[in-house]
This record gives sequence, C-alpha cells and structure tokens, in this order.
Amino acid sequence: MLMNADDARKELLLTRSGCVWFLWLNVVYTLYLSARYFFHDQPETQSSAVLFFSVVILLFSLWNLILTALFSRNGFLVKRGVLLSIVLLYGVLWGLELHTLYIGAAPAEFIILLSLLLVFPAVIAFHLSLRLIAAFAIPVLLVVTGEVILAGSEVNLFLLFSYLTALVAVFSARLVLIEWFRKSEESERHNARLIKKLTRLADRDPLTGLANKRYLREYFHARTATLPAGCDTVFLMMIDVDYFKKYNDHYGHLAGDQCLMQVARCIRESVRDETDLVARFGGEEFTVLLLSSDTQSVRTVGERIQQNLARAAIPHAHSGIATEVTVSIGAAQFITSDSLDKLLAAADQQLYRAKREGRNRFCVG
Repeated sequence: MLMNADDARKELLLTRSGCVWFLWLNVVYTLYLSARYFFHDQPETQSSAVLFFSVVILLFSLWNLILTALFSRNGFLVKRGVLLSIVLLYGVLWGLELHTLYIGAAPAEFIILLSLLLVFPAVIAFHLSLRLIAAFAIPVLLVVTGEVILAGSEVNLFLLFSYLTALVAVFSARLVLIEWFRKSEESERHNARLIKKLTRLADRDPLTGLANKRYLREYFHARTATLPAGCDTVFLMMIDVDYFKKYNDHYGHLAGDQCLMQVARCIRESVRDETDLVARFGGEEFTVLLLSSDTQSVRTVGERIQQNLARAAIPHAHSGIATEVTVSIGAAQFITSDSLDKLLAAADQQLYRAKREGRNRFCVG
C-alpha cells in the first residue's frame, strides 16, 4: 500500500500540501453542515442521514490527516491505486451527502454551490492526475445534475446551464495549473543544469579541465574522513614540469598553455581509475591522489606518466636535461592523523628531492 518517495515515478507524485489542504476543507465543510443541521434547518426538513454522512466524512478526513502526517515523517507515499480508491470513496460519500441534502429540501442553489466548492479544491489538489479528479468529481456531478434534470422545471434547467458553465471554468483551471507546473519543471531543470555547470566550473581548472586545488581539498576530506585508524593505502603525488619557465620564455605563454594541456592529458591517461584524482595544483604543478594503493602501484603510475610524456615528445630546446619536456615526481604516504597540508608538504619534499637528484625522476617517501 505504501512506497518510498525515492522509488516513486515523478509524474505520479502529488503535492502533499495540496492533499492536506483538500482534507482540511473536507473537515471544514462537514463541520459547517453539522452546525447547519442543528442550528439552521427546520425540524420538519431535518434528515439524520445528513448528519451521519457529515460525521463519516469528518472522521475519515481526520484519520487521513493523521496518516498523512505519519507517512510524511517517514518519507512514504500512498500507492496510486490506493489513493484512487480513497478519492473515489470521498466522491461517493459527498454524492450521498448532496443527495440527502436534496431530499431534505435544501435549496438547489445551495447544493450546486456546495458541489462547486468541493470540485474546485479537488481539481487544484489533484491537478497532476485526471483520474483522481474524475474519481472524486464524477459521483458528485452525477448526483447534482441528476437531481436538477429530474426536477424538470425551466428554472432548474437554467440552473443546470449555469452549473455547467461554472464547471467549465473550474476544470479549465487545471489547464492553467498544468502549464504553471510544466514551466516550473522547465525552470527547475534549467536551474539544475546551471548549478551543475557552475559547480563544474568552480571545481575545474579552466585550462586543463582537471580538478583544481579547491576540489582536491574537498575530495580528499570526503574520501579520508571514514578511513580506519592506521590505514596506509592513500598516496599523494606532486608533479612539476622541468624547466617550465625556460619553456615559456623561449616558446611563449600560448605555447606554454598548450604544453600544460598535453602534460595534463598524459597524467590523466596514466592513472588507474576514476578514484585516482588528477588536479592542477597551480602553475606547472599537478597532483595525483591515489586511493587503495601501495608503494609499488604508485611507482607504476609514476613510470606510466613519464612514459606517456616521452611518447608525446613535446620539444623543449632549453631543458637542462633533455630535448623534450620532462617532469619530476614526488610522492608521500598519507597517515590517518595527518592533514592534507601535511601530506602536501611531505610530497613536496620528495619532489624537491627528485629535482636535487637531477630531475626527470620519481621519488617516494
């Protein structure tokens, strides 16, 4: 009878606030009819059936309000078939109530007005589902139009014409609500795409398309927050392009940007899977965060980076160690009590060690 909201198809969902509003109106209407029974109707026109159906609808509505509050608290929704049955029951009960009012000599204008006050909230509350609207409205409309037609006078026929005109206005309101709902969904989708795009721009380096320093920090904290004490499977690599300032001075900054993009592509192609995060740390420096790793795996990734870069064969006429662009790599192991800044500092020490030992090499500590 129930389903989790996450499992429900979106097009079948109704706004809970609309359903609650509809239930509270049922409470208000039945309280009014109960008060009318005791304080307004003449003794000879009173019908105990009016009070009976008023009390039944009142109790049924209060019960549904309680259930709705409980379901809302636990994140559950009533299945469409069950909801359809409940709404149909409401329509039948109100149809019987209107019939007893008619038998009790209530004015036809009053019955017509009450039916419109019932149908209009149903159209608003259930505007996403024509079946639910029909389940409630059909019993009510059949009773009212049947009673008016059976009366057969010219006055009643004019009332019927007026009633049908009012119904056209009521049901046309659903078309307006559907249009608003469609525009609201389009706006939500557009905003979601915009937020996703802005988030991606905020998390990415605009030149290389890699993660930036901000996202590296967020990703690191998210991935290491739940690691058990003593975990030693996380490593960080710092990568620096050798003699990049000389490359920029000789080839120009535009060529330098192209060089960085090629280096970024070589690094990205060298990592193991999506859990290894490649980020541009700044300038000609890059980082690789490796999860579920060990020293040998880190060395393998480092060797693969240098091999891919050698295959790319980016000319560097002013490199002090080669005729092509090379990189120096330093790596450090994460200890669960360490911060990212401490890990970066440790990896940076290994990077400078690689530079001191002649560049174009890999060091891990």
